[in-house]
Amino acid sequence: MENLDSGSFSSPPVIKQLSVFVPNRLGELLKVTRCLDAYGLSIRSISIVEAADHAVFRLLVDRPGLAMETLRTEGYSVFESDLLGVALPAMDSDPIRRVLSALLLAELNVHYVYSLLAPTTNTPVLAVHVEDLDAAVRALSEKGLELIGQEEFE
Repeated sequence: MENLDSGSFSSPPVIKQLSVFVPNRLGELLKVTRCLDAYGLSIRSISIVEAADHAVFRLLVDRPGLAMETLRTEGYSVFESDLLGVALPAMDSDPIRRVLSALLLAELNVHYVYSLLAPTTNTPVLAVHVEDLDAAVRALSEKGLELIGQEEFE
């Protein structure tokens, strides 16, 4: 975990998310997970967005580069995105509101969020996709929130 004071960072600690586009058919999720498992890759978190004819699996994995290469070799369309991982403080009565309020005060659009646990520390984390990572890092850091990077998921 990294607590940044505003202005003292060169690049934000990010979590690499893979978005895998698959047909919306029975068994496709299991097929993707078996493909990753065959290469010893661990899924740390998953979110699924469904449409009529396809689904998008958003995955956080322990080794995103190898996972992307593996899935592309298997014929999947895969894209990588950077997310911010924000540790949710245990002593805070409403930590999610605190995160979202900091982003709203900075006038940043939140595209989507989902929650997960950082496996090395069991810290609850809010994975956030925002329009401007650097501005979000400043806004969250000014509110004393800790950011979780990819190394916490490896």
